[in-house]
Amino acid sequence: MPWYVYSILSSLSFVGLYLCIKWLTTKGFAPKQILLFMVGFALIGFLGVSAPYLHGIVNSDKFFSFLGAVTFAGVFSSIGHWADFEAIGRAPNPGYATSIRNASILPVTLLSVIVFDSPFQLIRLVGILLILIGIMALLIERKTESKEAENGQQVKKSWIPQAFIALTGYTLAVLGMKKATLLGFAAPEICLFIYIINFIFFFVICRKEIKSYFADKIRLKSFLPIVLICAVFAFTVNLLNIKAISLAPNPGYHEAIRNTNVLFITLLSIPLFSASITKRHLGGIAGIVAGIIVLVI
Repeated sequence: MPWYVYSILSSLSFVGLYLCIKWLTTKGFAPKQILLFMVGFALIGFLGVSAPYLHGIVNSDKFFSFLGAVTFAGVFSSIGHWADFEAIGRAPNPGYATSIRNASILPVTLLSVIVFDSPFQLIRLVGILLILIGIMALLIERKTESKEAENGQQVKKSWIPQAFIALTGYTLAVLGMKKATLLGFAAPEICLFIYIINFIFFFVICRKEIKSYFADKIRLKSFLPIVLICAVFAFTVNLLNIKAISLAPNPGYHEAIRNTNVLFITLLSIPLFSASITKRHLGGIAGIVAGIIVLVI
């Protein structure tokens, strides 16, 4: 299949993943708890798919270069996941946080030209500008004379820096993944090693709370089915991601198509989570989507 088909399927899978994450965070589950279980379940899937090829991977003369690339990708994807999940949980609409994180297409596209000599055309700058304008429309709040404003209260926006941390983490992770594909390794193999790093990362972070996760049996029963669905989406997304990254002329173009999920996430969050949206927010999302289209046509 063409690379953009993998990108489109990846985008649709991301919609399901982020909506499940938002549902779990609204129920009071911590992002790091969600990530530990999601990564653990997905890791089992990647291990099953890649097990027949592990001997060949370890004995490859490029193994240590591969290990360096996937470790780099794994560490920064772990940071990106954690910050992204925190931002999604705290943002008034998960589409707003996703919009910022989706701006990773800008540094990914430009850095790929420098690092991997990927193709890039000046017309793509139009798409970049549209995306930046769209992000500004989502972030800049107009002054209101609401009761909260009169009382001097301010809306908490801790999700904004977290979304930018996610942007940075995902940018560097994509570059590591691209390097691994250039070494000749397949998507399941790359995913397996990245998810091993992810699991170690979140196990260390959650080590003191792991027992408490199993203490409340009632909450655990409501948690496990949804986080298992998250793992299925994560498994699918990552396989499609790396396949598209390996085939796309510039990994930033894949990121652009994949990130069209922001529109669906934002709109679906209105009926599902009673999220609010204004005409200005819709204009911002439209600008982002238009910019993405310009980047890939």
